[in-house]
Amino acid sequence: MNKLNDGFKMTKLLIICILIIGIVSISGCTSECHAIIQINEIEDIGNGTYFEITDDELKEYPELIKSIRGEGCTKSDYGGWYCELNSVEFERLHDFFDMKHREYLFSIDMKFENNLNDNIIDAELMNTFESNGFPLSEKYSIITRERNSLYDSWWIKKANSPEYIICEINDELKVYKSGYIEYQFTKIGEHYYEINIAVT
Repeated sequence: MNKLNDGFKMTKLLIICILIIGIVSISGCTSECHAIIQINEIEDIGNGTYFEITDDELKEYPELIKSIRGEGCTKSDYGGWYCELNSVEFERLHDFFDMKHREYLFSIDMKFENNLNDNIIDAELMNTFESNGFPLSEKYSIITRERNSLYDSWWIKKANSPEYIICEINDELKVYKSGYIEYQFTKIGEHYYEINIAVT
């Protein structure tokens, strides 16, 4: 019964965090905002869904490493602990987790960057998408380049058709499906965690 109650509490907390993150993703987190990351290690995830953070990715986020270790953090009533984040740490982790909740498809050559900036979908780009199993046409359009705390991105869309996001990450253009994938857990190394990020 305690496990069920704890699970219910965590579900409520996750819903609250998702709602808050949705608001913050629109308005942005200013230097005055107060953010936290809540982490709880899970021994048995059963059939739960998860995404994985690789060792190389983890090295880029020292704030996440400290949080996993519980360094400078506070014990949570819901299990695990929560750690404070400054505005820069919040934005970086928020954008990183957002990217990890999208399906990576394939990468394309950096030479396409200029055409993307000019909102041009040429025959070579269409052939590249088609060769990877995702055909485009002249009816697709590119939304103006956007920038978050980690990468530049371009949205490719067409009414009633799948949308794609092209992200410039580490001098590479990576193509993702635009849909957001819900995961219950995060795998880091051989461990599984419930991780929530929110502004309080």
